[in-house]
Amino acid sequence: MSKTIGRIVVLFLVLAALSACSRATPTPAPEFTCDTPGTIQNLTLEETSRGYSYSYALYLPPCYETMPERSYPVLYLLPGRGSGPRTWFGAGAGDVADELILSGEVPPFIITSTETTNDDMYAEAITKDLVPYIESHYRVSPDRRHHAVAGGSLGGVAAYRIVFRDPAHFSSAGMFGSGAISGEEKPIKAWLDAIPSENPVRVFFNCGEGDPLMLDQARVMMAMLDEAGIPHTEIVSDGAHVYAYWVSNMPDYFRWLAQDWE
Repeated sequence: MSKTIGRIVVLFLVLAALSACSRATPTPAPEFTCDTPGTIQNLTLEETSRGYSYSYALYLPPCYETMPERSYPVLYLLPGRGSGPRTWFGAGAGDVADELILSGEVPPFIITSTETTNDDMYAEAITKDLVPYIESHYRVSPDRRHHAVAGGSLGGVAAYRIVFRDPAHFSSAGMFGSGAISGEEKPIKAWLDAIPSENPVRVFFNCGEGDPLMLDQARVMMAMLDEAGIPHTEIVSDGAHVYAYWVSNMPDYFRWLAQDWE
């Protein structure tokens, strides 16, 4: 009888312990707290598949170096024709990121700004060389939801080509002063139709009403996205085909990106 009672007591204690565990409140992830701005570096990737070096600019978010346990979303930011890796940052993109991150409006994230894609139609130097390097040498989250590509003008064209052709790796395209290249409608439709339901993509547009180059082409792309059922957000307002206008709308773009990062 005493052995039976002992077993009952042990069983009761085990069940009580399990019950306590089930009621325990999970420890929340540490909040991001930092008061130091991010850093921007001019860097060079020396070894590439094209046989010569590749220049890029890298924004590391506030307190990147002092928070080694964190991984980060990454935005690849492409300049337009004739511009370079520093153009977006010269127009203030890094300042916008600092303000939103330090205020807690968006999570910290990495920005990699690239060379122009003037002579690289499908941005192969970016996809084959730069992206693998960045994602293996910096603390980039492996989740595809945390991989975004955006660009201005021709850079926006390269952005949709990258994302639409590889939705397994990239989840969104940002197009500033950009749209569907005339004559490329058929390939675009094929890329959109091939995007699998398990890897949905989103698209963000910002185009000025005074943009003589790309406003009509932006509308063409929006119509194609509607037909394909691809969600998109657009800001069309008083503005021209210039970085200053696009950067003025980057707070809304960064908040839009962060909707998919939580």
